[in-house]
Amino acid sequence: MVAAQQAGRGIIYIASGAPYVRDAERSARSAKKQHPDLPIALFSDVPSKDPAIDMWFEVKDPHRRSKLDYLARSPFRDTLYLDADTRVIGSITEPFGLLDRYDLAGCHVENRHPVSSATARLTDPKVDPGFTGFNGGVLYYRLSDRMQTFLARWSEGYKSENAKFDQPILRRLMWEMPEIGVIAIPTEYNVRTLRGILFRSKNESEARLLHLPWYKSADSALYRFWRTIRTGRCYPGNLVLMIRAFFM
Repeated sequence: MVAAQQAGRGIIYIASGAPYVRDAERSARSAKKQHPDLPIALFSDVPSKDPAIDMWFEVKDPHRRSKLDYLARSPFRDTLYLDADTRVIGSITEPFGLLDRYDLAGCHVENRHPVSSATARLTDPKVDPGFTGFNGGVLYYRLSDRMQTFLARWSEGYKSENAKFDQPILRRLMWEMPEIGVIAIPTEYNVRTLRGILFRSKNESEARLLHLPWYKSADSALYRFWRTIRTGRCYPGNLVLMIRAFFM
């Protein structure tokens, strides 16, 4: 076990329910394989004895987005929060260095089609449409007084609005609180689609972290397979645009 007060940086997972805790343990094992000396903490309602977990903290009154209640309780000064449906396949420590200058680092949300029923929730009249939020499943942050305030407002906003999703509120707070320094990191630190794996050229940086529906073991294997395959499909409109591009 790594003493919390001695750990300057580390990874945390926040999971509720046995299936999600198992997913977090699998992700933690992949992280330990890449970074054996980087401490990992798990917040959950189910205790873990997995050797990849260095610290365990109990989640009380768990709910769909318990992570919002515990992000501010990280035992680390510099934290990488990871969703349980992730796998670490390369070095993920480089963005920690950004926290000497910024408060929060993450990857842009990829699903931003304005008329998509799945992403219409990201539309917020209070936020400039040109401002893109972060995917909430991979976040680097440094705990400070202003960051504690930011995280508290995120949790409070989710509860007061009885929201189903947490990312729209995250985006709004990033817009409304300019005192929080935010910076986007490259997509290889949060690869969300099969396209990001299959169509990555040798001139692009190698993927460091995969974040795919396949890793959600609570869902059936067939459903997970279907949702993951969907992330790799090519839409007819994209093919048309590709052809048109040669004649522009």
